[in-house]
Amino acid sequence: MLSTETNQCGLTGQMPSSTKPHVYIFGGHSGKGMCMATEIATSDRTCAVTTISKRGKPSAPGPASAFAQAMAQSTVHYMAACDEKDVKAVECLMDWTAPSMQPLPEARFNVTDVMEQVKKEIGEMNQEQLNRALATVIGQSNAMKKNQRQIKTRLDHKQCSEQEKNRLQDMLLDLQEKEACFLELQTDVKQKLGEEAPPASAEQAVCHVDTLLKQMEKELALQKSG
Repeated sequence: MLSTETNQCGLTGQMPSSTKPHVYIFGGHSGKGMCMATEIATSDRTCAVTTISKRGKPSAPGPASAFAQAMAQSTVHYMAACDEKDVKAVECLMDWTAPSMQPLPEARFNVTDVMEQVKKEIGEMNQEQLNRALATVIGQSNAMKKNQRQIKTRLDHKQCSEQEKNRLQDMLLDLQEKEACFLELQTDVKQKLGEEAPPASAEQAVCHVDTLLKQMEKELALQKSG
């Protein structure tokens, strides 16, 4: 944590010495703060830089855009609104975890039991149960798509090591296989729902015939007028 106003720096008065730290710069949206943030970002010693001010953005966005672009080429840049003198606000900001540093979801969550349970009971489900099962299957499929997007984003990150890439590739393959199984199961549930749909009543059938007759009358009238 750095401050352009109080000259405070971390807890020791020194530049943070950990490998690739996330640096927070209070007063970071002033001219001095943007210069400091850009210098730190381009030094290739940080995984992310967060510039902070009460307003939450540079007071001169035009000139500041050049600094923001320079930072974005070297590291991840975030902007935050926080009063440096508000202890609670600073505490909340320090508890926040940047998306680039959040742990990725594990791919091998236990969804096999869900698939097997639905497959086992699909033949005995009524329409309401089938609807609930379909909602569950679609929800799981969407969750896996979201996890795949997160993994692909992380794979494209320049800080992703070869060891992490190998692990993420395995997770991605596992998710893709499970998603394919859920799509097949989704089709089976929809097909079963179609079989369970109640047949049209006599009243509905009459209405359908009336609609067809009216449509035919319109078409005949158009042909005669033509």
